[in-house]
Amino acid sequence: MELLDAYTKLQGKLQRYEEQGWITPCSDSEHSRFLAFAEIDLIPLTRRLTTVLQQAGIPAQTIVKLDDNTMWFGLFMDETWTVGVFLQPLDASSMRLTVRFGWDPSIEESHVLLYRRCTRATFASALERCIDRLLIKPPL
Repeated sequence: MELLDAYTKLQGKLQRYEEQGWITPCSDSEHSRFLAFAEIDLIPLTRRLTTVLQQAGIPAQTIVKLDDNTMWFGLFMDETWTVGVFLQPLDASSMRLTVRFGWDPSIEESHVLLYRRCTRATFASALERCIDRLLIKPPL
């Protein structure tokens, strides 16, 4: 665990340096940055969330496509991939998180997540809020 903590501290420092403008991501790092974040943080967290939903009796599946320029992955709660959370790289500094409530694009929400602010904990919290919005209906 100590080794992981050391890297977590380094990650925090690098994120602060980027936020302060001391380091700038390479303009052509859009796909490599998303791939690195996806493999280490996003996919394990999303797969764990899928398991939690399945254990609750909610149909959920994780779909991952990281092998070309149209990288994306998502957690979907229907067979047609119309309800769930979809992530893809936006640029070298950010990724787009889209919450899909159905087929119609007017019932989608898109959010920009900055890599420099997105840790495993903040991403897990964002995913949890998205799933909460998809599943929990306010009382009438």
